[in-house]
Amino acid sequence: MAGLLALRGDAVAGGLPYDAMLHALFVGFVFSMIFGHAPIIVPAILGRYLTYRPRFYFHLGGLHASLILRIVGDLAGWLPGRRWGGLLNVLAIVVFLASTATTMLQAERRTDLESGAPGPQVFKEAP
Repeated sequence: MAGLLALRGDAVAGGLPYDAMLHALFVGFVFSMIFGHAPIIVPAILGRYLTYRPRFYFHLGGLHASLILRIVGDLAGWLPGRRWGGLLNVLAIVVFLASTATTMLQAERRTDLESGAPGPQVFKEAP
């Protein structure tokens, strides 16, 4: 979508079409990549398990639906659409963070109860 908006030509000049292009790129693409790679990156950085849950699609769908609202608001000059789209973009990111943290904590508690050992560590120190 960002590429199509850039090809239109009026996005380069600035204003609302430029805003739509930037949000399509940075919110639509970049945050989709963050959402999609979190189950791989979070364990590598934090050293904790993060199991996949189907609910991870909820915040991704919310992000894209709110982004569509934002872009339509930009291109149509519809201020309430821009505002609600931006607010719902932030809400989708907050839901992503909460869902990721909750899933990680649930995985730790479940492992603690099953094994009686401390929470899982993906990377252990060498002796």
